[in-house]
Amino acid sequence: MSIHIAVVGSPSFIQQVQNGSSLPDVRIEGFPYDDPREAKDIATHLLFFDGVFFSGSFPYTYATEEVTLPFAHHVVQDDVVLLTSLLYVTLTQQLRLEHLSIDLVDASRLDSILASFPSHMSPPQVKELSPYMNFEELISFHEQLQRTGTTRFALTSVERVHRHLVENGFASQLMIEPEERILPHFHDFIQQIRLNKSDQSQLAVLFYSDASEDTLNHTTKHHYFGGKLMESTQDGIILLSSKGKIESAMSNGFILPEETPGHVGIGYGSDYQRAIEHAELALHTTSNSTIRIVDDSKRMTFTDQPAPIHFRVTQTRVYDMMKQTGMSPINIEKLIHFSTDHLEFTAKELTDHLNVTRRTTERLIKKLVDAKLVHRIGEEMSYSQGRPRTVYKFQFPVD
Repeated sequence: MSIHIAVVGSPSFIQQVQNGSSLPDVRIEGFPYDDPREAKDIATHLLFFDGVFFSGSFPYTYATEEVTLPFAHHVVQDDVVLLTSLLYVTLTQQLRLEHLSIDLVDASRLDSILASFPSHMSPPQVKELSPYMNFEELISFHEQLQRTGTTRFALTSVERVHRHLVENGFASQLMIEPEERILPHFHDFIQQIRLNKSDQSQLAVLFYSDASEDTLNHTTKHHYFGGKLMESTQDGIILLSSKGKIESAMSNGFILPEETPGHVGIGYGSDYQRAIEHAELALHTTSNSTIRIVDDSKRMTFTDQPAPIHFRVTQTRVYDMMKQTGMSPINIEKLIHFSTDHLEFTAKELTDHLNVTRRTTERLIKKLVDAKLVHRIGEEMSYSQGRPRTVYKFQFPVD
């Protein structure tokens, strides 16, 4: 599995990543800048990489405001960076903190570090950064303090500011990013991309319940969503593709033709047989949703119901409730999802949510009451006439 990564940062940052990464299947392409605001112009060149690794939050912000990147990460300026930089400057320059001017992304991090120092020590001059800050203002901040003798040295997070200060005779140090901090960030990012690519490359089988010419023409028009037609009979249409291609088609609303009378079951799997089994399970599940999906872990989702319903019972709570009530795992999971928004409910509300008959709901409630998972807490009158409705409350934990 080959991975193509864009690295956006200063020339020294890019070189640090390239020299430190020796992964044979990772190809790195650097996009250097002199000013982090240049990331806006670089952004359009980053769309076709597997991932984009930024040197910091500013270039990340500038780029992601211009385009939507599929996978992006930036190095965080953490306490290790601040402590390393402070220690280096105070020791090599023999400085006290009050003779130092610092700019940084999150001033509260420095506050928490200084809180552990002796109280008689005076703090440095601090300026918090913003992506929309005028860098000339930041340069002026450090220059004026040194001109007036308030400070003797600048510690800056922005390479462009550091270069300007040094070129104009001011004492400056760029924040030190220890290599052992950058490379773990980078390798963790690569691992996330590997997992994502592996997930996206899973097989996807689509079973269409409607075998009409309109449906067949629709799937043909979209080139079988990057896959191929496996079967077309009077009972339905079967396609084979990949999870990544199908998710892309769903996000664009391409899976079903408009005003179709049928529905589609989508199954994902690490092999063809699993994907077929999951697609059949999805196709034959009772639901009003036109698109039903069962993933490789046997979890079902609908286009209008993002919370997954588990067919494989791995949660102790669900298993215990199954034993107490004799209900199926799919019904238990539906109830759990319902309870997250309706700790108190009436039989009508539950009937509407489950899309079943009132009689079925009454049987479910009786099982829950007998198992002491639901109890009656009162009644409500929705209208001036008619019988009051019993109000129930769930007694099982709600995630």
